[in-house]
Amino acid sequence: MKRIISLFALTALTFAGAEIGSAATVADYPAGTTANGIAGSRHNLGSLGKVITTNNTTEICVFCHTPHHTNTSNNLKPLWNRGTAAPSAYTAYGTTLGGTTIVSSDIGSTTLACLSCHDGVTTFDNIINTPGKGGTTATNLSWNFNMPGIGSWYPGSPALDHFNTDAMGPCATCHGAANPATRLSLQQNLTNDHPVSVAYNPSVAGLRATSTVINSIDLTAELAASAASYNNSNLAQNRWAVKGYISDTATIGDLLRNNKVECSSCHDPHFKNLSWDEVESSWAINPQTGNPWNYCAGPEDCSDGQFLRRVGGNTGSGVCRTCHNK
Repeated sequence: MKRIISLFALTALTFAGAEIGSAATVADYPAGTTANGIAGSRHNLGSLGKVITTNNTTEICVFCHTPHHTNTSNNLKPLWNRGTAAPSAYTAYGTTLGGTTIVSSDIGSTTLACLSCHDGVTTFDNIINTPGKGGTTATNLSWNFNMPGIGSWYPGSPALDHFNTDAMGPCATCHGAANPATRLSLQQNLTNDHPVSVAYNPSVAGLRATSTVINSIDLTAELAASAASYNNSNLAQNRWAVKGYISDTATIGDLLRNNKVECSSCHDPHFKNLSWDEVESSWAINPQTGNPWNYCAGPEDCSDGQFLRRVGGNTGSGVCRTCHNK
């Protein structure tokens, strides 16, 4: 399903080096293509971003990375620039169906890095090394974050600076009950989410061997014959963004960290994945019009494909069935 992007938007995105033109199908992400697009995604919190932004800096990478004075606690990397809570601040999944028990101390650095924005507590501006020559800081910067062009959510609204459920309430002013921002807050209780920092054990849960080449997995065998041609062969291929590039040779083991499933096993925060064609309509609810560089052009553009690593997203449960031979 092709998305139509205006000439102005395409020019702006190309100038920013943000993404692969107007890529919208699996064919636009051949093996060897760079898995990029962060500048045009929700993960750009700087003033040139598209969704939740601050006017305090135009920088993009600074919200997660810095070349100097990095946060090395809990083995965080690479060049991590955010303050993070200790693993003990989170309630881990517990015991999985396969019998593996995950406790808070098991939570790995990769997942802690993701939670440093998505735990419902840590603020977006909890930055260790500030932009430019500002030096280091151990506290939040008290920056305000808003939707571009709004200035403030509505009179008397709280400052938006993290994914706290209450603080995200103003989103409902425009989005109504279908507030897409609430899903972005995992909170600190991880017992109702997919197990993370869990050892990958092929002997349980119908998991495939770590040596399995992802692209060799046939996702159409048990589906209708028409699945082979669905959305430009979406299900007939199984390419994933691995180590910064779209790969057809990566194995399941390449998705793991120290043989564990982490948030990054399914998501690449830098990959604006426009190939998923089943995005919820709630992402399209946007009363703003104007400069397409600042505003979402449609549901796919605003959802960023959930930053899923799999080209084609979770169509046909392709992300799930890559590891789970169900």
